[in-house]
Amino acid sequence: MTPSRPKGHLAVAAGVLALGVFVLAGAWDLPAGGGYAQVGPGVVPRIVGGGLVLLGALLLQEALTGGFRGVDEEAEDHLPMDWAAFAWLGGGILAYGFLVERAGFLLASTLLFVAVARGFASRRWGLNTIVGAAVAGFIFTVFNYGLGLQLPPGVLRGVLP
Repeated sequence: MTPSRPKGHLAVAAGVLALGVFVLAGAWDLPAGGGYAQVGPGVVPRIVGGGLVLLGALLLQEALTGGFRGVDEEAEDHLPMDWAAFAWLGGGILAYGFLVERAGFLLASTLLFVAVARGFASRRWGLNTIVGAAVAGFIFTVFNYGLGLQLPPGVLRGVLP
């Protein structure tokens, strides 16, 4: 008796594997070394692409040997789509893309964090805003002042040191 191979599981595995190959192909021409930090712009995409390829291969192995363990696909088919969560996450990502240059990294990232938290059913607007701002501020500080890379300050250009 051969194990069943759910088509959805195979599609997810193939998609993650293809995404990893796509990222690696895009990073192929980027230099791996350079500058003061000795780390060029190609290092992180290669790490991410390699991780995606590894994850895709592991998911493919899992899918080919009977599907993802602990996932009842028939029960999943009967669950309704949560369109509100989809709208919060999708809207947050779209807003981030439009706002990151105009409003700046800090404000756009905070808004994205709040939208994603709301998409995952959190209604703690104040706490989500504070945590989102803290995470965005930490990342902004590390990139701008630690690594010397410039994330867009946007409307806070005159306020930030």
